[in-house]
Amino acid sequence: MKKLFLVCGFLLICCLVFSQEGYEDGYIITNKGDTIKGKIKDKKYSAGAANSDKINFINAEGKENNKTPDEIKQYCKRGTQFFRSLPIGLEGKLKFAEILEFGDVILFGYVSASFVSTTSDLLSKSKDKDKDGKPDASNNVEYFFQKRKDPNSLMKVKPKKFQETAIFFFQNDSELVKKIEDKTLGYDDIRLVVKTHNELAEKK
Repeated sequence: MKKLFLVCGFLLICCLVFSQEGYEDGYIITNKGDTIKGKIKDKKYSAGAANSDKINFINAEGKENNKTPDEIKQYCKRGTQFFRSLPIGLEGKLKFAEILEFGDVILFGYVSASFVSTTSDLLSKSKDKDKDGKPDASNNVEYFFQKRKDPNSLMKVKPKKFQETAIFFFQNDSELVKKIEDKTLGYDDIRLVVKTHNELAEKK
């Protein structure tokens, strides 16, 4: 009987461990502004990109449920990866997009759900791709600029219109604008462009 209890206990522990596989510590922010801590899983496969349509969330009481961009404003994993609900596409349907750079101008990266099950973790890998802080922009990632103090300023950054869009957002940064105009910095340097502007804006 004692052995039976031990076996059952072991099996129960295994079930709990496997049921939480892929979950990471984090929190969500509801539409009401409440912060709820728990565990988050936003990938079907560990090497896949985050799902832009929903996440699995386990709260402190152990209750598990799905959360969609319509239900929460933002979520964070490990205290380092931040995702926000954004209106994407012509219909403005809410999707989860990752905050890649944050400051005076926010840079978001969005991976369409159609790529989630077939691509590697595009956003996270792009962060470490180049040691000098200049990761290449991915063809499978859509980028968006937004002025931190103006939620209505969200704008998609299209490769062919990068110069036009960037100059509009960074028009008060003459040195950066010059580098964009003479193509010293381009679409492939999108994170470096935003990071450079934000660092200068922070000093002002």
